[in-house]
Amino acid sequence: MNVRSRTIVFSATALFCLLQSLAFADEILDRARRLMQQNNPQAAYQLLEPLESKRAGEVDFDYLLGVAALDSGHRERAVFALERVLAVNPNHAQARAEIARAYFEMGEKENAKREFENVRASNPPEAVRQTIDRYLSALEAGPTRFSGFVELGFGHDSNVNSATSANQIAIPALGGIVATLAPGGVKQSDNFATAGGGLNYVYGFSPEWALVAGVAANAKFNRQHDDFDIATVDGNLGLRWSRDKEAVTAGYQGQDFRVDNADFRRSNGVVAQWQHNYSEYSQVSIFAQAADLGYPTQSPRDSRRTIGGVAFGYGWDEPGKPVVFGSLYGGNEKDKNADFQNLGHKPVGVRFGGQTSVTDRSVLFGLVSYERRVYGADDPFFLVTRRDKQIDLRLGVNYTFSPGWLLVPQVSYTNNQSNIDLNKYNRAVVSAVVRRIF
Repeated sequence: MNVRSRTIVFSATALFCLLQSLAFADEILDRARRLMQQNNPQAAYQLLEPLESKRAGEVDFDYLLGVAALDSGHRERAVFALERVLAVNPNHAQARAEIARAYFEMGEKENAKREFENVRASNPPEAVRQTIDRYLSALEAGPTRFSGFVELGFGHDSNVNSATSANQIAIPALGGIVATLAPGGVKQSDNFATAGGGLNYVYGFSPEWALVAGVAANAKFNRQHDDFDIATVDGNLGLRWSRDKEAVTAGYQGQDFRVDNADFRRSNGVVAQWQHNYSEYSQVSIFAQAADLGYPTQSPRDSRRTIGGVAFGYGWDEPGKPVVFGSLYGGNEKDKNADFQNLGHKPVGVRFGGQTSVTDRSVLFGLVSYERRVYGADDPFFLVTRRDKQIDLRLGVNYTFSPGWLLVPQVSYTNNQSNIDLNKYNRAVVSAVVRRIF
């Protein structure tokens, strides 16, 4: 075979391979488009994402990857892909509209407004223009959202009264006499049922300011030891200011805590928080709160609680969307009655947790926390200053079995160590909750 013949053969082979490659590329894009039409953007994203390093810069590929990423929650990846489209073709109106939507969902208001206005200026079809106008109106007015939930559950609690397992305790103030505790002061286990619900409302009255409000209630009904049934009602009302990556929230928080259908503790206070979002997936915050705690039937326990701390959250735009979060806090709960300073304490604690999707419908979550409490004076019966160290563990799954419906099985464990035997206890709770969110 002469040189000219070999050249023809090699050229034909190269052309054949190129045509095969283009056909494969078109097949991939066609499959991704079909998945998008079937309302399955996550599958389309998973199909396209492994090819990004090879095909980045192709307008059709980058545009489809960007839309699939955006519709499946990978907003930052969507922005990167759509930016590549606009770098090659600045007049790609669809890509500009999608990147505007991505900025909107990420809370980058100025960028979203700029891109929406650019698309609007290109004289789009009437339906597109109306959609853009709705987004622009939302940006001008700020976010307005209403959400809520209701839930029912059941489980088993190894220690419904958070009491010691010892039935006899030595009392130093009485010469070391050993006292037998009443049944209600000793660890009791029971099965239980729970019911709860809540509403949250955000009203944006300007691009930067919003009114935030919420109310929630929860009750736990023990099968046998109903004298330890508990119920809580929580409420909050405040204002939130946000601009670009900064947000500040301040407002009122209150709680009514009942035991055996009688008022046990009431809390009224204020809370403030500053939050900085480094990206869509990472943030840090500083918080402070102060509250008056009142005990209607035990007024010597009335106190004022102040807490301050820092918190963080970090996520990865990876399969499973793993997230970790934590906080460090400290404070003072000071009894208002000078004769009962032994009831007040200074807490210092740390919390760390995370979650990750294990399937399209299930999210595994876990939490571990540690708190140390040093009380304000010697206990009059045990003649020492109480010191507690408490560890809490929680592990569970959020399983979405239907849109808006969650099944949440979880297990939790608490261990409280104290230098006063009466205050030592451990507790394990296994539960399952069905929750409807809206």
